[in-house]
Amino acid sequence: MIDGIYHVTFSSNSNDFGEGIAVFKGNSVNGGDHGYIYTGTKSGQDGKFSSTLTIRQWNPSVQSVFGEAKEFVLELNGSSSGGNSFLAHGQIAGQPQAKISIRGRHLSAAA
Repeated sequence: MIDGIYHVTFSSNSNDFGEGIAVFKGNSVNGGDHGYIYTGTKSGQDGKFSSTLTIRQWNPSVQSVFGEAKEFVLELNGSSSGGNSFLAHGQIAGQPQAKISIRGRHLSAAA
């Protein structure tokens, strides 16, 4: 996966979905949407990666795709497709029943 700004769409196994922006630069990941901020790290090679993201609510009127959680940690594994897109799957740390799928599409290089 190339560094840059990505449009991300995500869906949980509780039939909820959302979208936002994620910035990948080196081993760091930052981003957000209309209710939550994402911060974390990623590592990997050969088109495969793993990531740990802390998701924190900034807008109390917005629920997460998992319901009323104000903060949680996602553990993700994914793969990139030609560097311009990726697909990742994971769950809330310690809650394997709370699953999420994330698709990302590269929009631009990051400063």
